[in-house]
Amino acid sequence: MLHTIENEHLKCTIESNGAEIRSLKDKNTGEEYIWQINASVWGSSSPVLFPAIGNIKAGKILYKEKEYAMTKHGIIRNNGQLVFIKKSSSCCSFTLISSEKTLEKYPFDFCFTVEYSLIGKRLKMQYHIENKSNVPMQFSCGGHTAYACPIDENVKLSNYVIEFPVQKNLISRKLGPSGLLSNNEKEISIENGILQLTDTLFNEDALIFANIDFDWVRLRKMHEEKGVIVRFTGYPNLALWSKPAADYVCVEPWLGLPDNENESLELTKKSTYKSIDPNTKFSIAIETEIEN
Repeated sequence: MLHTIENEHLKCTIESNGAEIRSLKDKNTGEEYIWQINASVWGSSSPVLFPAIGNIKAGKILYKEKEYAMTKHGIIRNNGQLVFIKKSSSCCSFTLISSEKTLEKYPFDFCFTVEYSLIGKRLKMQYHIENKSNVPMQFSCGGHTAYACPIDENVKLSNYVIEFPVQKNLISRKLGPSGLLSNNEKEISIENGILQLTDTLFNEDALIFANIDFDWVRLRKMHEEKGVIVRFTGYPNLALWSKPAADYVCVEPWLGLPDNENESLELTKKSTYKSIDPNTKFSIAIETEIEN
């Protein structure tokens, strides 16, 4: 089911199945900023990642000598059991509370909420994670939103750029054939803070920047100053991804990384996971600002 929030500037539509953003429109111009799903290209628009990111080594995790089958990107994506609450005309939330079903994949009692709110020309997506267990809870979380890059006979994907607040080349971690992180890296040329999109930029899958020292990027057309700013304070990693030659780019702030090829299956030994103490809450946000 689709749910809509809006304010005087923006209108946002979210699918209850997985709490995915389906649309973010400027009400004055009608411009759409979220990629519209084409199942022949990619069947999602903004997966919510929790408590894992990317492929899981061997498709399972171990905790206290018990195996749990964990799916790619975790248990929120494509989950129809989230409880929807309309908090106001411009704010709503989707919540998943641990159950017998979640305990088959993830060994903790928890409450996970993703809250969407429109503030001026910004969409704030905030994750609220509560550990209701009596032991520390290990997890990763992150965003995966596909921002539209409309192309036609006059506009190519190479007319779009991603602007960084740093003036240096970046090192991208590379995924291996299994979809797990390898030990290989690639230097990505950032000229004057600009990465130009191309039809081949993502031929080797996502660009994964670990241990970053910046907290925003801007997606815009090459000769325009304004576009879409994605802000992600508190996230140590950022991925950029698209299907080759597709008309979108995913900006993915990550708290954690996909499993490494040498990663332990033991959950408590996952090298990039965060741990929350028992009966403790944690929140982190991603903001999309529309500039025009």
